Amino acid sequence: MDDKEMLSEEQLDFLREMMNIGAGNAATALSQMLHCEMNVEIPVVHVLAPRETPSVLGDPSLPTACVRMGMVGDVTGELYFVVPDEDKVKLIHLTERAMLRGIGVSSPIHRFSASPLPGLDLSVLTEIGNILAGVYFTAIHDFCKLNICHSVPTIAIDMIQSLLDEPIVALSSEVQGIILIENRFVLGENHIRTFLLVVPAVQSMKVLVDSIEQARMACSEG
Repeated sequence: MDDKEMLSEEQLDFLREMMNIGAGNAATALSQMLHCEMNVEIPVVHVLAPRETPSVLGDPSLPTACVRMGMVGDVTGELYFVVPDEDKVKLIHLTERAMLRGIGVSSPIHRFSASPLPGLDLSVLTEIGNILAGVYFTAIHDFCKLNICHSVPTIAIDMIQSLLDEPIVALSSEVQGIILIENRFVLGENHIRTFLLVVPAVQSMKVLVDSIEQARMACSEG
């Protein structure tokens, strides 16, 4: 990827600020969903070439949950919500506890049960991916005035390399960069790591970069 096709340092800082606001809103939404206080660390944001992306997500041999969505509107492309295996288990059990609270059964915040409630499946991760996509797109809209929606999510479980290599290799000739947002949600002593990969189509990357620059300049002048 040429330097001219990447965000400048000032634009990247502005994007980080937008994503930080989105992460705060995501923590609030998850707190409401899971009926517990959820905090979030400042997200780590990278703009990467497609071939660089899988290595940032961790050990390619480990199982991972991946929620895939299409982007439509002012920016088109693909969106991936990636949850490493141990963090997937934590999120599912947090939902289990929320359900137990709903029927009046207490569950310690610092312990996870051996297995989820019967019938509790990976749909919770799909819903969380849906929530995170929504709050981040709202942050982009509020700053950049871009309307972005996503398609119905689909989820798969496999090794990182198996899940992402094929679609990212296929996209490598069609995208200029991938925006990777790493979130660390904090619940008591538990840290839950998730990744959101925003993969704009070629024509949409320019739209996004131009809108970020316009929003950054408007904020600096204000």
